Amino acid sequence: MSEELIQLSPKSLGRYLYYRVGSSTLSQLKKNKVIKTKVNADIATKKPDGLVVLAGGDVKAVIEYKQPSELRTNALIEKAINQEIEVAKSLCKLLIVTCGSKTIWINALNGERIHDENGHELKKLFDVKYIEDGSLTNEQQLEFEKLIDKIDYSLTENNNTITLPEVLDPSQLAKTLWQKIWINTGKEPERCLYNVVELFVFKFLSDVGVLKKHLNFTSVYNLLQTESSSEALKHYANTCRKEIRDLFPKGADGTTVINGTIFVNEKGEPNTAQSSLFGEVLKDLQDYDSKFGSFKYIRREFKTRLYESFLRQNAGVRSLGQYFTPRNVVRAIVSMSDSSKLKKGARVCDPFCGVGGFLLELIAENKNIWKEFEPKNGSIDPAIDIVGYDKGSDEKEDERTIILAKANMLIYFSDLLVKYHTPDYLKAFSEGAFNKVFHLLRSNLGTFGKVNDEPYDLILTNPPYVTSGSSSLKRSIDEEGLATYYTSNGRGTEALAMEWIVRNLKPEGQAIVVVPDGLLNQESMLEYLKTHCFIEGVVSLPTRTFYSTPKKTYIICLRKKADINEQQRSSVFAYLVSEIGETRDAKRWVTEENDLDQLVNLFNQFKGSPNYFTTDNKRCKVIKFEEFGEKTNWMIERWWSKDERVALGVTSEANEITQAELIDKITSISQLINEFIATVEEVNDE
Repeated sequence: MSEELIQLSPKSLGRYLYYRVGSSTLSQLKKNKVIKTKVNADIATKKPDGLVVLAGGDVKAVIEYKQPSELRTNALIEKAINQEIEVAKSLCKLLIVTCGSKTIWINALNGERIHDENGHELKKLFDVKYIEDGSLTNEQQLEFEKLIDKIDYSLTENNNTITLPEVLDPSQLAKTLWQKIWINTGKEPERCLYNVVELFVFKFLSDVGVLKKHLNFTSVYNLLQTESSSEALKHYANTCRKEIRDLFPKGADGTTVINGTIFVNEKGEPNTAQSSLFGEVLKDLQDYDSKFGSFKYIRREFKTRLYESFLRQNAGVRSLGQYFTPRNVVRAIVSMSDSSKLKKGARVCDPFCGVGGFLLELIAENKNIWKEFEPKNGSIDPAIDIVGYDKGSDEKEDERTIILAKANMLIYFSDLLVKYHTPDYLKAFSEGAFNKVFHLLRSNLGTFGKVNDEPYDLILTNPPYVTSGSSSLKRSIDEEGLATYYTSNGRGTEALAMEWIVRNLKPEGQAIVVVPDGLLNQESMLEYLKTHCFIEGVVSLPTRTFYSTPKKTYIICLRKKADINEQQRSSVFAYLVSEIGETRDAKRWVTEENDLDQLVNLFNQFKGSPNYFTTDNKRCKVIKFEEFGEKTNWMIERWWSKDERVALGVTSEANEITQAELIDKITSISQLINEFIATVEEVNDE
């Protein structure tokens, strides 16, 4: 082994490592795990001047140093290129020939010059002196990292031009990590999910340059390579993880963006019993990077469906599903809302936000709202207030949903964080976005205890709906002196939720809410809603729309009256959904059948002129309010004939019936039984 190899120490170049090699051969570098790329016998004794390597040993560039006099003419340049082109071609896609004042960037796959996105030859100076003396700024390092990334994405034997980087969809990686953690630990599926999200956040923050040299993913992976998985985990838990928590300070509710408790304990100390598993997960993340690239460029569908992808696993569906509304339903509801028309000073709320899907989709889909979260003068202070509440307690388990919401927001904002990632900006995102939007309410009543909120222009939500436990909730309401606030006498938590929503809307404010069929069969609640709101629409969703329950659900669209004495004269929009763009089983495969798109189009047309809107779409009916107001339940399927429903696929020939129809049948059977008993008694009397 050469003396130089013993002393070989890489320099940081973003997430890459730069090695000045000199007198060490490629076979020596391979043997000592500096590189992992296969070294052919014909280049084994070659000694390249320098290498750019990804942690773990994947070579990304071969460097050839020359004196300026050796690159004076085209002939000399070609000679320099030919000197190392075969080595570069065997190891990677990129050869960099440089003298400190001139750099030639070569596609090692074909020996031709590399061109930038505009078709001009790439001439950016690559001066190793500044890398070796450590004088490159973090921004300059990240600029080179980004350039090498783009080159690696773009080059083929037939293409020398830099193209836009591939946008990654790491869904399969996320599932693989989740399954590996779950199988190896036997922990609850949701706990495994929290840890996958935490490690994704760690890798993403490393890739965009938020976490510096000794704090980033590369530093942890290098410890895994050079020392042990135990040392890697200790460094992550004691140093890197603490840095993330410092960069993203806790909100007033005590929560931040990470809270995994498999690789660390409740105190944040390393759980070395899981160090081997931690090492395996690090290798999976690094292998993905080597094969596909960094997490800088993530496909939007992955961001919006990150948590849903875990619900397609067989385990844990019921326990996780309560927090999620399917993304297609969320997107439809946001598109049906007034969100695109919100002005500065407006307020939006999801009072039962779970992991934040409604609010994050609303931000992502509306430029008028997204712009409010771009830093201005170093701070983030949205002029449109977005608020999400979730119920919890002092128990760590109860914090996790709101932590997932904040982590979800971080991933949604990945494009902004790539651009704005200094410590000051990150703290601004914590204060002005993550912690300002999402709030954990540590009380038995949760949102139901927030009776003095400033009213909202728009409320979008999927509230909890259970009958069991609602009586104890009502007792707590009485004990807190809030009985006069909840007066509708509805059944179940969904009735309390609807009353909270109506009370917290501004006059003429809009609410679009997912509700169970039981609510639409409660006459007292229907009267309450008709008294305080204009009913704009009712949409029937198919059974098993939601992951964790076969319960029949609806979307109800309301607008609060400015004067409760005003009578509704506008018609009501009714629509039957059969398919939501994905299968309604545990797998949730994407399908082409999606009635939600047409729902959005028709409802938005209807809003413009409710009394004059017409359509020949057989899924849609417009009901005069005189007729609608007389209905004793709003389970709208019954307003279509059975033949119409079967034709639309709303009900099958197998006698699938609604709750109201079941009640009717039971009532009829009860009457028949009573009549039979009366007849028998008459016979006996005779």
